Amino acid sequence: MKYLHLYLLFVILSFQACNMVNPKESIPTYIKIDSVHLTSTAPLIHGSVSQKITDVWVYYNRQLLGAFQLPAKVPVICSTRGELEIVAGIWDNGLSGTRAKYPFYTVDTFSFDPSPAGIINHIPTFNYRTADSLSTAYFIEDFEQGNSFGPLYGDTSFIKTNLPGDVFEGNWSNKLELSETAKFGQSATIQEFTLPNDKMCYLELNYKNDIPFELKAEVHQLSSVFNVKLIGMNTTDKWGKIYVNFGTVAASYPNATFKFVLEATLPSGKTTGKVLIDNFKIIHFK
Repeated sequence: MKYLHLYLLFVILSFQACNMVNPKESIPTYIKIDSVHLTSTAPLIHGSVSQKITDVWVYYNRQLLGAFQLPAKVPVICSTRGELEIVAGIWDNGLSGTRAKYPFYTVDTFSFDPSPAGIINHIPTFNYRTADSLSTAYFIEDFEQGNSFGPLYGDTSFIKTNLPGDVFEGNWSNKLELSETAKFGQSATIQEFTLPNDKMCYLELNYKNDIPFELKAEVHQLSSVFNVKLIGMNTTDKWGKIYVNFGTVAASYPNATFKFVLEATLPSGKTTGKVLIDNFKIIHFK
């Protein structure tokens, strides 16, 4: 009997020790985010609301839970009502390996009660940040009224088009067509831009192209003028969207002004080629 008592005591202590090592786990509430919505309170200032938001950065009561690729199912450990803050995430310069929070969209907030093991569906809504004299500046070219790109060098340049198959949204886009008699095309913004070298700055662009093209910055600094390549675009048969981070380039050339250059060369073996762009947008903090 003595040995039986000792055995039972050993079992009880072992069970308690197991519970101490493996305490009962909390059950999360799941926030399911299948898609997001982008709006604009001032379309004439903000321009198009086309977007390529690929991720969401999620905070619960101001604590970062992580970055989640869309569609996402976010586990939240909570016992009382709390608030999520959801920040839109993008591919910086179109690269999936450089995911970043996009600073020019507002933050979506969402309050909910805990529902352990339950799923709560939510569609975050983002807006462009307000443009005013102290915060954010916008330059928009949607090609509906004019064309801010003029010819630079080459055999041809971008011109406006309203052909239905060539227009992304609205009535007009901008098009570069190459052929065996016009194998190189180049256009640049007519305006030179003065951009901050110590604040975030992005270019947004919608594009569709059956030949590669490049986006460059033409840097005007003191008496020098030279080009800096920003990004090269592969072909796509569907309209795409890219966010180009210009902050590093602007910081590298203080006191410079910038034009933006689009160019393409007809690849070997092709007899025709086309590049379409729309909604060229510059955004920066002041």
